[in-house]
Amino acid sequence: MDRSSFLMVERGNPYEHGDVILLTRPVTVLGRRGTQGAPDVSFDNIYVSRRHAAIIYRDGGFFIQDLESKHGTFVNQRRLAPGEEVPLASGDSLALARDMVALRFSVLSTDETMDMTPFMKQLALTESGAIRLDPYKQELIFRGETYAFSEKEFKCVELLFHHKGQFVSKEQVKLSVWPERSYGEDEIPDVSTEELNALIYRVRKKTKDLFQIESIRGRGYILDVEEEQ
Repeated sequence: MDRSSFLMVERGNPYEHGDVILLTRPVTVLGRRGTQGAPDVSFDNIYVSRRHAAIIYRDGGFFIQDLESKHGTFVNQRRLAPGEEVPLASGDSLALARDMVALRFSVLSTDETMDMTPFMKQLALTESGAIRLDPYKQELIFRGETYAFSEKEFKCVELLFHHKGQFVSKEQVKLSVWPERSYGEDEIPDVSTEELNALIYRVRKKTKDLFQIESIRGRGYILDVEEEQ
C-alpha cells in the first residue's frame, strides 16, 4: 500500500480515546477475542461479535464489510445489512454494536503528510490528559490519585466519561453495565430503578471531586468534567 491509513479510536476497550490502529493488511478483521483465537483487532465488549466486520483494501480503495454481526456495523450512523460491503472515505465514522465501539477512518496519501500535524497535536493532548481510565484495574487516575471502582461502577464511569457533555439514556447505562441480563438483540436488561439509582449514587460519591453527573428528567444523565487540566 502506498498510503497511510488508520482507525482512530473514539471508544472501545482495551483502547483509549485517541489511540491509532494502523491498517497495514489487505484485510483487517475487527471483533472480539474468543477461545478459538482473536481477530486482527480485538475489542473487549460482549456485544461485539468474534468476527464482527472487516476493513478491506482493494483496487486502491478501502471498504468495510459486515460479517453477519449480531448487533450491527454502522457507517455514518447507517446500519449495514448483514454481509453488506460499502466503500469508505476519509473521515467516515464507524460503529460496532450500537456505538459500543466508535472509530474514525482516515487515509492520507504521501503528499498529504503535512496534514497530519493537527492530528498529532490532538493525539498528544489526549495522551497527556489529566484523567485516565484503566479498564484492567477498573481504576481512574487523576494527578497521581487513584480512584477504585467495582466492575459495574467502572462500566458506568467509562460509559459516561466517553460521552462527557452528551446525554446518555438509562437504557444505555443498563445495556453497558448489566449486559448479562439481556438475552435478546433489542431487549433492555431487567434492572430496577432502585438498582440504577444506587449505582449512580455510588459513582457520584466516589467522583464528586472530578465529575458532575446531572439527571435529565428521569430519562438519563450528562457527565461534566469539573477539572481536567
